[in-house]
Amino acid sequence: MHEILTIQLGHRANHVATHFWNTQESYFTYDNTQASASVDHDVHFRPGIGASGEETYTPRTLVYDLKGGFGGLKKWGGLYDQQISEDGGVEGGKGVWDGNVALHQDSEIKQSDYQRSLDEGVPNARNLSTKTVRYWSDFNRVFYHPRSIVQIHDYELGSTLMPFEKWESGEDLFASMDRDADLLDRDIRVWAEECDQMQGIQVFTGGDDAWSAVAAKYVESLRDEFGKTGIWTWGFEEEQGKGQKVGPVVPR
Repeated sequence: MHEILTIQLGHRANHVATHFWNTQESYFTYDNTQASASVDHDVHFRPGIGASGEETYTPRTLVYDLKGGFGGLKKWGGLYDQQISEDGGVEGGKGVWDGNVALHQDSEIKQSDYQRSLDEGVPNARNLSTKTVRYWSDFNRVFYHPRSIVQIHDYELGSTLMPFEKWESGEDLFASMDRDADLLDRDIRVWAEECDQMQGIQVFTGGDDAWSAVAAKYVESLRDEFGKTGIWTWGFEEEQGKGQKVGPVVPR
C-alpha cells in the first residue's frame, strides 16, 4: 500500500480523528520481542528529523480547528522545539521589525492530567472520563509535526458572538484562506510531494455546521488538482437532542 494523506476539519472531526490516531499508535511495536505489526504504518505516518536530530514518526495529517480548539496542544513542542518554516527549514533570529513590541497573550490552556501522566512516563495512565476531557487533545497519544497544526484565527471555538455554524460562513472562510495564500500550495503540496506515490486522501469533517462547506470547497480543489487520486470523506453529525460529543459517524 502507498501513502494516504488525512485532512481533519473542525473540533468534532478532530475528536473522532484522535481516536483513529490513538488506535494506529496502539499497533506500534517497539522491540524485537514483539510480534511484527500487521499494519503498514508508513501509509498514515511519515518519518522525519526532530529538533534534537533524532528520528521522528508523526501522522501524515493536516489538523484544522478554530481558535481555542487545540486545548493544551502546542504547535511547537515535544519533538520539534524550534519553529519550522513552510519550506521545511528552521526559522531563527528576529524579524525585520526592530522597534518596540507589545505582546498580548491569551491565558494558557493547561494540559489535562492524562497528558501530564503521558509526559511523565506514568505507565497505564487512566485519568480520563467525560468530566475530565475538555478538548480532543486531552486524550491524544501521538506527536504531530508543526506543519500539521493549522489554527483558524477568524473564529473562536464556542463563540456566541460569531458562531461558526452557517454554510455561508464556511464558504467565506475557505475563500479567505485560499485568497490569502493558495491553500493547496501552502498546506497540501509539501505533504503530497514527500510521498512516493500517494494513493488517497481521507477527509474528516463536521457534516452539519460550517465545516461542511469548507470540506465541500476543499474537496473540489483537491479533485481539480489530484484528478486520479481517491478521496474519501467522513462527515460527522450531531445526534438530535444528544449534543456534539455523541454524534454518529456518517460516511459521505
